Amino acid sequence: MKRTRIGLLVIAAVLALSASAGPARAGGEAAIALDARQVRVSECSLGNLAADAARKALQAEVALVQANQFRETTIAPGAVTCDSLKAALLYPDERLVLVELSGERLLAALERGLSALDRPSTGFLQVSGMAVTFRSQQPPGGRIESVTIGRSPLAPEKTYRAAMPASLAKGALGYFRIFNGLEAKQIGPAIGEAVCSYLGSAPEMPPRVGQRLRDLTPPAE
Repeated sequence: MKRTRIGLLVIAAVLALSASAGPARAGGEAAIALDARQVRVSECSLGNLAADAARKALQAEVALVQANQFRETTIAPGAVTCDSLKAALLYPDERLVLVELSGERLLAALERGLSALDRPSTGFLQVSGMAVTFRSQQPPGGRIESVTIGRSPLAPEKTYRAAMPASLAKGALGYFRIFNGLEAKQIGPAIGEAVCSYLGSAPEMPPRVGQRLRDLTPPAE
């Protein structure tokens, strides 16, 4: 009898905790599928969304988000909860930071992100605020044809305000030689919260995939 009573008390406590948690927090409405299945080799819609969210959260000119932040999954169009958005990220609690990068460093980072093609890479970069054309059939380190930031070509001597996950700014995934000595000018929200807030603000959905990272010499099918 005593054991039965204890068991009932435990069950009641669990139910109370579940009730207090409430329904899943609303995120927003996705007009298109938020796809990250190709996040390690190409631009993708969930990558675009996350990079846009990072850029907005820190009022940056550009944003970079490395592929290892994402699960290779898809969220269907329609109503999307914060829980499902965060579940599509491997490290939703990682903070975003704002750094200042020379155009030269930014170009080197973009080259690094493309260096493993045509193999999947956790260091592949999803981007915001820029359009990059490249030739994947060229040797690594010399693949980029052009980079446009806003409406202007990237200027090597110019300083850009860039948002990115803190681990990337610290040089994770082989970026330490490029980002060595970077100092965070501002610490932003966690990437999961930033993505949820951004989708909840009902922005225009990102342009169709293929306009930010465009391969001029893609591998033959």
